[in-house]
Amino acid sequence: MTSNRTWPLFRLSTTGILVRGSCWLLLLLGVLFAWLAPLLTPWEEKPVILQPARAQAAWSFAWLALFTWLPFQAAALGHRIRKQGMLEHLQAAGQHRYNLCLQLNASIFVWVAAVAILAMIVCLGFCMPKSEADARDWSVLVLQYSTLYLLAAIPLVVLAVTLGTRTHEIIAFMVPVALLFLGLFGGIWLGPFLAQDDSLIGTLLWVVMPHYHLADLTPRLVFKMGPLPTADFFRTAGVLALEGAVFTLLGLCAFRTRS
Repeated sequence: MTSNRTWPLFRLSTTGILVRGSCWLLLLLGVLFAWLAPLLTPWEEKPVILQPARAQAAWSFAWLALFTWLPFQAAALGHRIRKQGMLEHLQAAGQHRYNLCLQLNASIFVWVAAVAILAMIVCLGFCMPKSEADARDWSVLVLQYSTLYLLAAIPLVVLAVTLGTRTHEIIAFMVPVALLFLGLFGGIWLGPFLAQDDSLIGTLLWVVMPHYHLADLTPRLVFKMGPLPTADFFRTAGVLALEGAVFTLLGLCAFRTRS
């Protein structure tokens, strides 16, 4: 069976995103933001801050895309494809429900990966330290950051797509954005309070809330703190993977093919 027959929904969804053109604007804005934003800092007085500022800008844009364009496109795509009856039609033609879900999500995964790769190119191509030892540590840190970012981003995109097939696209957009906001900033704001709370409710709240702040390694890039120790990295990746599995399963339960 040809790939055209195997993944028709992926090809249709990807083509639709490409034709609309906002994906190219996203990448162009990413390049411009990473290049121009650091120029607003006093880099002429201290040129050494320019490279870390570019790395910070590149990853800040990646998180900004995860707050805006990526979940919006995911929610709109899921809602539009289901409303048009394409999912129901392809399922009646013999496509499995979970295969359709994978195809639909894969068309957004392409752009999640593109945003992460763009940040990696900026960090490794324009911000690499001159020292061989520092360059090696920098490269490892960038790879760690990319891995953790993808572990955080992909389940949220899955949730946006699948909720889009179940409910209105605005709701499907807001749910992953709210989870991301809670995961990035809730841990920082609530952490000191929950750490002092010895009650079962406080502990349970800390355990069940998303911990996307663990995936934000921007301070380590800016201050050149080096990569995470291997044990810490795998522990962080495990936490994010477990949370991602929960959100993915919730998304699969919400996925709807009937128009």
